[in-house]
Amino acid sequence: MPIISTSAIINQPAERVFAYIVAVENHTAWQAGIKDARITPDGPVGVGTTYVYTTEVMGQRIQSQMQVSVYQENKLWAVKTVGVPNSVETAYRFEPAGAGTQLTISMDVPAGAYPAAVEGMVKQQMLKSREEQAQRISRLVK
Repeated sequence: MPIISTSAIINQPAERVFAYIVAVENHTAWQAGIKDARITPDGPVGVGTTYVYTTEVMGQRIQSQMQVSVYQENKLWAVKTVGVPNSVETAYRFEPAGAGTQLTISMDVPAGAYPAAVEGMVKQQMLKSREEQAQRISRLVK
């Protein structure tokens, strides 16, 4: 599956957008479905930090984990799924855009992660989800 990518211009400096996105206490606001979020180990976020999320699906609480794979302050933050057979990496790139920031969210989904019959539908849903994320972040960063 190719890389899924979307971009948005946020009328805030990269430092503010980056700080908002990496702060675990904000994840329930900009990531749909997240009921609870925490990091391990405690302390500043960096490569190797793991975000532990709790979601609810059909009345069942489910935990998932994303580990920071790239951390370049105010430039690039990437997280990779942990504990699943086909790990997916999502990268958040921060680039100057006038007085604001161009935020690009890209997902690298491994080939064969989904059956060919549903791959197109899954790709469209992932793209829609990333676009909604970018819109929420744009509204929430102050």
